[in-house]
Amino acid sequence: MAANDEYMLNIGKQCSHNTCNLVDFLPFKCQHCSQSYCGDHFLPQTHQCERYDENKHNRVAPPCPFCQTPIAIPVGEDPNVRMERHFNTDCAVLVGKPVKPSTPRCPRANCGKVLFAPIKCDTCKQQFCPTHRFPADHRCVTLPAAKPSSPANGAASRPGPSGAAAMAAIKRAVNTTTSSSSASRPAPPSPQKRPQPPASPSKPIATSTSTKSTSSSTARPTNPFSATDRRAKAERESRLKGMEARAKKGLLSEEEKVLLAAAKAEEASKKDCVIA
Repeated sequence: MAANDEYMLNIGKQCSHNTCNLVDFLPFKCQHCSQSYCGDHFLPQTHQCERYDENKHNRVAPPCPFCQTPIAIPVGEDPNVRMERHFNTDCAVLVGKPVKPSTPRCPRANCGKVLFAPIKCDTCKQQFCPTHRFPADHRCVTLPAAKPSSPANGAASRPGPSGAAAMAAIKRAVNTTTSSSSASRPAPPSPQKRPQPPASPSKPIATSTSTKSTSSSTARPTNPFSATDRRAKAERESRLKGMEARAKKGLLSEEEKVLLAAAKAEEASKKDCVIA
């Protein structure tokens, strides 16, 4: 039993306080005097540590009773002297000096967010919050002034890059289809002279039959559309369908509306035209 008691005493340490001397298995070591203490006496105030200086380690910034601003007390300075100097020079209530914000805020009008992670603008070199970090968001003073646009030339009437490309393709398709259809449209067959009746009944009837077959084969038109014309027609129909879909959504400009109306009118005239 004596060996076990000695083994148990070697595990922990005895409290260094004069009135305690408790054996603690998990002792605390004071960072000032480097001695071991129990859980009740490990604080410097409880064991009255000789190397503990309250002015150096327990520095409290008391608030001003008028403006509630924390007053930092330097080491070795009397708190009363420091507070008196604040009353005479820095107090916003007694002196009328404006209180400086302790943390930076976003300079954007009607924002005022605290800048925990400020972002610097490369144009005006000011710090902004993430919401107003771009020059257009905080109305950067160095941005070029935008030209006033009239209502007639608004954003709705200006086609974008895709709209301009679509307009150019539709113009090409309309011109190609018009030229190809006018070039490949066959001329109306000239009226054939009615064959004269045979002078005598002794002439064979095979001559009139061969003449009728020749005239019918001459009057039959060939296919006026080639592979290029069919491809141009398909491209034009695709462009027209795309413009019609955009017209339903109200995305066409004035120029595109004119082109669409012209294309529809030409399509209607082609359907009504009958080749004799």
